Amino acid sequence: MTPVRGDKTDKRLAAVGMLVSCLAAGFLISIYGFIGYGSSAAWHQFGLEILRSDAWAPLGQQPRLGILTMIASTLWCAVGALLLASPLGVCSAIFLSEVAPPWVGQLMRPVILLLTGIPSVVYGFLGAAVLVTFFEVKLGMASGESLFCGSIVLAVMILPYIISGSYHALQSIPAGYREAASALGVSEPYAVTRVLLPLVYKNIAAAIAIAFGRATGETMAVLMLAGNTLTMPDSWFSKGETLSALIALELGSSEAGSLHHQGLFAAGLVLLALVTAINIGVNGWLSPRREEDGR
Repeated sequence: MTPVRGDKTDKRLAAVGMLVSCLAAGFLISIYGFIGYGSSAAWHQFGLEILRSDAWAPLGQQPRLGILTMIASTLWCAVGALLLASPLGVCSAIFLSEVAPPWVGQLMRPVILLLTGIPSVVYGFLGAAVLVTFFEVKLGMASGESLFCGSIVLAVMILPYIISGSYHALQSIPAGYREAASALGVSEPYAVTRVLLPLVYKNIAAAIAIAFGRATGETMAVLMLAGNTLTMPDSWFSKGETLSALIALELGSSEAGSLHHQGLFAAGLVLLALVTAINIGVNGWLSPRREEDGR
């Protein structure tokens, strides 16, 4: 039997997809290898003390490479941004998908996606000009720079990812579920919260996880707003310095091959591992759902 032309096309597309996937995996492995090699001497000398210590003094008489304060500041900013953006993003997606007229969704979706193209330095500049000034003038704070300011700007930056992912998840639900809910006479809010969201909550969680990874690795906005102090933050309104800000501020002034340079590579490896762990955890959580959907 002569193979159908479409079968050949499908096989070629599958081969291309597999090649791209292998290249992406190889690229990620090469990044880990490069950063791991650059930080290997620091890990060999200090070990897990890098993660446990809050003292960062790579140029001192007794060098210390503790990045615990930077890890804490990174989590304060990223988790804070997620707490602010997730409810607003999911509710916006529900509004665009289930409540708003179709023309509103067609108008707003490109605008929301446009937000992802604005450079982060512009977000940081607006935050410094508006938020920092507001906290200093209206709230009487000595300095408006804080992890809270960084979280607010990060929340705006990750909103498009949450809205877009949640919207597409809701749109993927077959119309039959909405029709069945309407036939039973249930209210629209009930149908959304009890019928639609339970069907796609894991997909929405995946979108939130992507946004969390974006917030964790952001550099310029938090560098301009968080205060950049190497002290352990004890509240959301404390100043701090994230891992990405530490690397951006000090990598250019560090001598290649020095302990300082290796410590920054170690910080980069921890940041990369944190983002990777988030994505692996979410994918592992979604795997049972994918298997159920495939049955």
